[in-house]
Amino acid sequence: MTDPLDALASAARSGDGVTRLGRGAWLVTDPAETERLLASRDAVTGRTDRPTAPTSWGPDGPATWMAVRRAMRPLFTTARITASLPVVAEQAGGIVPGWPSPGVVDVGDETVRVVSAVNTRHLLGGPSRVLPPLLERELLLAGPRPTPFRRHRLRRAQRATYDAVRDAVRDDVRGPRAGLPAVLLGQGFDEHAVTLALRAMLLSGHHVPATALAWALHELSTHPDVQRDARAEATAHPDPTADLPLCRAVIREALRLHPPVWRLRRRLAAPARGLPAGADLLFSPYLNHRDPGTWSEPAEFRPRRWSADFRPAPGSYLPFALGPRTCPASHPALAQLTVVLATVLRTHHLVPHGSPTPTFDVLHAPRRLRLRLLPV
Repeated sequence: MTDPLDALASAARSGDGVTRLGRGAWLVTDPAETERLLASRDAVTGRTDRPTAPTSWGPDGPATWMAVRRAMRPLFTTARITASLPVVAEQAGGIVPGWPSPGVVDVGDETVRVVSAVNTRHLLGGPSRVLPPLLERELLLAGPRPTPFRRHRLRRAQRATYDAVRDAVRDDVRGPRAGLPAVLLGQGFDEHAVTLALRAMLLSGHHVPATALAWALHELSTHPDVQRDARAEATAHPDPTADLPLCRAVIREALRLHPPVWRLRRRLAAPARGLPAGADLLFSPYLNHRDPGTWSEPAEFRPRRWSADFRPAPGSYLPFALGPRTCPASHPALAQLTVVLATVLRTHHLVPHGSPTPTFDVLHAPRRLRLRLLPV
């Protein structure tokens, strides 16, 4: 079976940055065209919802989702993100020191556990023991090549997740402190739309940022000099709201080398850039992030490239996508992952324990990543 990354890389080499893959489909790897096409409002995401399913947005779903995204922007300002970081540190501080040290950990399992706890608390205003296993189950069942029986189980899992998020929305409204659900309801969105929006963010924030953190820990374990300097920075500045430029750069560089969302799909609702309406567009952050035409030493882990004045070339860095459909929580995610990484470094030395297998499936993830931890 052809490796999906090899197939994309081969197609990219045979083209000029916009490569026709087949009837009605194009691979876009030219950074400038990537920027322009993803910035177009005519490049839309395809929806596969069953119109009668409880998790369906309905015929006006895309417009409603974009309206919800716009309503959330004031909640993701720099000041609000910074104010939330002590809670992130509290969540991480309740989990990370419990990792066995000395000992060997399954990094995928542990990063999902801590990131899910942080994400649930951030979006819903409180912890949840119910949601993380439901999110995990739904994502596992939503993998590629589902059988009819698996699709039936997936629909049941989707309903269970939806019901749990809806209950959390109702609890937030009744609670003493209005969180994101109450804010969105107060802006006129109905309970169904708010539940779907939060469910979408919880699902996207379950495996994706955890995978990014796992790759960052792997790279630090194999670059002890960077690990030493990042630990020194984290230790010297224990305040969770402190600026940690090297720790943040480690996350950014891990997202460059190993973007969890390694391919993106869009469909053109109208002609754009010489491509017809209805065209299926495929983008690959992984290929763009390793383009030798825009990156120096593209295959090397070099977090110090992310100096204060460094700006990637347009279309060359898109771990959270680009344009109007950029991940709405990209800035909080980067800040939260930086705080969690600093918590890990203050507590544990990271030592390789075997080599992970990079996967290019739904996510680009380090399969069977295990690290040996030693106490600091």
